[in-house]
Amino acid sequence: MNGFSTISPPGPTYWPTHSNRQPDLLDFFISSIPNHINHTIQNICDLSSDHSPVLLKIMELPTLTPSCPSLSKGPINWKQFSSKLENSTNLKISLKTCNEIESAAHQLVKSIQSAVYECSYPSNQKCHSNLKSFILPPNINILIAEKRRARSRWQRSRLPSDKSAFNNLSNTIKKLIQKYKNDLFVTKFKFLNTQDGTLWKTTKNMLKLKEFSCPIEKADGSLALSDLDKAKLFGEHLSNIFKPHLDITPSTTQLAKIKDFLDAPLPMSLPIKHVSPYEVANLIQRLKPNKSPGHDLITNKILKYLPKKTILLLTFLFNSMLRLSYFPTIWKLSIVILILKPGKPTNIATSYRPISLLPVIGKLFEKIILKRLRPIIESHKIIPDAQFGFRAHHSTIQQVHRLVDKISSSFENKNYCPAVFLDVAQAFDRVWHNGLLYKLKLFLPAPLYLLIRSYLENRTFKVRQSNSFSSVFPILAGVPQGSDLSPDLYNIFSSDIPQTNDTIIATYADDTAILSSNKNPTVAFNALQNHLDLIDNWSSNWKIKINADKSVHVPFTLNKKNLPTPTLHEIPIPSSSQVKYLGIILDKRLTSGPHLKNKRKSLNSRLHLLRPILKSKLPLHNKLILYKAMLRPIWSYGAQIWGCAKPPQLETIEAFQSISLHTITSAPWYISNHTLHKDLNIEAVDNLVKTYYKKFHSKLFLHPNPLIANQHTVSIPDNPPPPPRPPVTPGFFFFFYEYEHKTLSTNMCV
Repeated sequence: MNGFSTISPPGPTYWPTHSNRQPDLLDFFISSIPNHINHTIQNICDLSSDHSPVLLKIMELPTLTPSCPSLSKGPINWKQFSSKLENSTNLKISLKTCNEIESAAHQLVKSIQSAVYECSYPSNQKCHSNLKSFILPPNINILIAEKRRARSRWQRSRLPSDKSAFNNLSNTIKKLIQKYKNDLFVTKFKFLNTQDGTLWKTTKNMLKLKEFSCPIEKADGSLALSDLDKAKLFGEHLSNIFKPHLDITPSTTQLAKIKDFLDAPLPMSLPIKHVSPYEVANLIQRLKPNKSPGHDLITNKILKYLPKKTILLLTFLFNSMLRLSYFPTIWKLSIVILILKPGKPTNIATSYRPISLLPVIGKLFEKIILKRLRPIIESHKIIPDAQFGFRAHHSTIQQVHRLVDKISSSFENKNYCPAVFLDVAQAFDRVWHNGLLYKLKLFLPAPLYLLIRSYLENRTFKVRQSNSFSSVFPILAGVPQGSDLSPDLYNIFSSDIPQTNDTIIATYADDTAILSSNKNPTVAFNALQNHLDLIDNWSSNWKIKINADKSVHVPFTLNKKNLPTPTLHEIPIPSSSQVKYLGIILDKRLTSGPHLKNKRKSLNSRLHLLRPILKSKLPLHNKLILYKAMLRPIWSYGAQIWGCAKPPQLETIEAFQSISLHTITSAPWYISNHTLHKDLNIEAVDNLVKTYYKKFHSKLFLHPNPLIANQHTVSIPDNPPPPPRPPVTPGFFFFFYEYEHKTLSTNMCV
C-alpha cells in the first residue's frame, strides 16, 4: 500500500493454551505516520490473556539507540590515555605468590578501565526512528504547504474546482516524493565502495534476517518472557552442558589408572621460556581491533595504545604467571551470548549456540602459552596425521579429497567401500578434564602442565541477554569456547582415537569418517565393524558420547548388492545414499549431482536477496566484486572435488553464473553468455574449476603430511590401464570416444 507501513512489536502477541501450539505475532499496526514523527512499540505481557496488548508511543523527539556496554563515554583521547596510564603504572610490585599475581591482575585491569573512562568525552548519542525517514527538499515542502491550503479551501467552499486543484497537487506531490525516493536509492548505491566498507555493510544488512524475540520454553512448560528470565534459563541449560557425560562411566580400572597417574609426583624439568616485552608488544599489534571484549570491557584496540611502561608491567606479570604456573581467575570468567542455529525452532533452549566472550588480556596470555605448547606437540608427534582440523596448511578440501581418492580407487578396483560418518555429541563442551590432564601429563614438562591445569580449573560463565545477565555458573568440563588454546587441547584429547590397518580414518576436529575397502563385502564390513568396536570402547574410557542414531552409514559401491548395517553401542547406524561431510555432499556413486543441486538452491536464495543492489546504479566494478565475494564462493567451494561432474550437472552452475552476469549488467536478451564472460573477464565454470584444481594439486607434493603428499598423483591410485584397442570401425567410434571422455573426467577429479 502506497503511503502506509507496518509497525510490529518485538515479541509475540498470541499465547496459546494448547501445548502443541507456539506463541506467535498476530497483532501489528498499519500506519501512515509522517516521516518526521518518531515512535516506539513494545509488548505488555502482564495481563493474563491469550492475546497480550501492544503499546505504540508516538513522539516528536527521536529515541536514543541503546548502546553496547563500553568503558568510554564517547571518543577517546589516546595520547592522554597513554600518558595517564604511564603515570599510574607502578613497576615496583611483588609477584612472588599466586595471591600477589591475582591482586596485580585486578589492579592492572582497574587502571586501564579508569584511564579509558577519564580520557573519553561524551558525544551526541545516535538517535533512530523505526521509520525510514528522510528530509524532503524545499520545493516539495512548499508544494505540501500549498496542498494543505488547497485542502482547506475545498473543505470551506466544497467547489469542484477547488477539489480538482487539491487532487492535482496531491498527485504531483506523490510523484515527486516517489521520484525523490528513487533518486536517494540510486545515489546511496552509486557511491558504495570497498575502501570505506559501505559496500560490505549494506550487503550484510540485506542478507541479515530480522531477529524476532521469542519466549523460551522452560522444563515445566512455562515460558521465559523477559530478558532476565531468558538469561537465567540459558545459564541453567548451559551449566548442565558444561559437565562430563553422566551416562558414561569408564571402568574402575581406567578411573584408578587416571587417578594414580594424576596424583603421582611430577618429575623435575626446566622452567617455561620467559616472555620478552618485544614479544608481548608484537602479539598486541597483531590483534584484530574489532573483536568483542570480555566482562572487563577492555578491547584489543585499547591494548594497542598501551604505553611501554604498561607493556613492561604486563611482561612482568606474564613471566610471574609462567614461573608459578598460575592463571588468574579474573580472566577465567566468560560472557556467553546465544545465537539461534539455522533452521531450529526459536522457543527451545537447545536451538541456540553459545558464543563465549573472554577477556582480551587473558587471550593474549593464551597466545604466549600456545607458542610454547605447539613445538612440544610437534616434536612428540602427538597429533595423528589423519587429524586435519586446527592445523596449519591443512584444509577441509584436502580431507574430503583424501576420502574421494580412496572411494574412487575402490570403484576402479570394483571394491565395496562402506563408510561411517560419526556424530560426536557436544564434543568441545563435554571434554573430560581429568582425561585431558592425563594425556597432557604424559608428554608435557611439569611447569607447562601445571599452568594448563590452572587454566582449566575454576572457570565460570554468565549469560548475557540484551542488557540482562544471569548469575555466575561453574564450568566443570569442556575446553573454553573462544579460547586460542581450545583447538589444540581438543586435538590432544582426541589424538589417541583407534586406527587400524584395514580401514581409513579421516578426522577434522570432531567430524570423523571411517572407510573400509575390499572386493569381498563381508571382509569390508567386518573391518569397519571391528574399527567401530574399538572406537566404542575408546569413547567409553574417555567419556566421549557418540550418537549412533545421528551417525550415517553410506555404502560407496557401484554394485547393487546390499551391505550389512554396522552398529555402535549395539545400535544400528542409519544407512543413507548420501552424506554431507565438511560442506560437501557425497552420494554413494560420487556423481556430485545432489551437491550441485543443493548449491543451486542456496545460490538462488542469495541472488534473490542481493538482486536490489546488483540491479542498482552501483558501479559495475563494485558489482563484480560483490559477485566474486558473496556469490561465487558458495559454488566454488569444493570445486576440486566436484569438478569432474557430468557436463549437464556443471551446466546448472554455469547457468547461474550467466544469470548473475545478466542481472549485474542488465544486458539485453540477445547478448550471448560468452560475450558477457569475455567482456567482464569472468572465467567460465569449467575453466575456473581446472584452475582451482591445478593450484590445489601443485601444493600437494611438498606437503609435510604424508597423507596429503600421497595425493599428488595425476591418476587414481590403482587405476588399471585401458584395454588394448581393436581396429577402429564406424560402429565402434562412439563407444571408444565415450570411454576416453569418462576416464579423462575421472582422472581430473583426483
